[in-house]
Amino acid sequence: MAEIIYVFDGYCGWCWGMDAVVTRLATEFKDRFAFSARCGGLMVGDRIGPLGNFADYIERAIPRVEEMTGAVFAPAHRALLRQRDTMQDSRVPAAAFIAVQKQNPGVDTITLAHEILQLNFSAGYDLSRPQNYADLFRKYKVDLPQFTENISAGSLYSTVEEHFAAAHDMGAEAFPTIVYGREGEYFPLCQGYQSFENLAHALDTLHREPPPL
Repeated sequence: MAEIIYVFDGYCGWCWGMDAVVTRLATEFKDRFAFSARCGGLMVGDRIGPLGNFADYIERAIPRVEEMTGAVFAPAHRALLRQRDTMQDSRVPAAAFIAVQKQNPGVDTITLAHEILQLNFSAGYDLSRPQNYADLFRKYKVDLPQFTENISAGSLYSTVEEHFAAAHDMGAEAFPTIVYGREGEYFPLCQGYQSFENLAHALDTLHREPPPL
């Protein structure tokens, strides 16, 4: 079965806009493709820093994302944007995502991506603070104190960087990216928001007429 891989980032507003589309695709095409999600690195390197560096841009972009996608950015998230000193570091939500996967090898990663995005855009949690994953970790039986210690020590970041590099090698250079994979070969199907109708048409075509490798 060919793969459809959703590359997202916990800080990516367009990923939140794409969330319902990906969830619906994974439900309606589950008999034709193996769906999974993986983390990309949006806030990495010199982009790691306080939310204030990007808050004005984000606030201007929200109305457009909501209009195009139908996604809702909750009041709690808008309140978070006003806390300009909140740090943004994509390694932390990615580390949380990977920790859940490690503890639960069969986890539905599409659902997990949705849950990570919800923490930011619905609950308005600061994703750079390990304690804000407490409810998620309780659900998936992940040891929060150990995770917090590992984040403080930076011991998880090498694994996170490997995941980011693997996503980049698949062609994910922006977020969200939808990647098509078959027999170990991958190519990006789209980068940025696409409607369900457009992607459903593309997946239907790919299933009927798989591209040559």
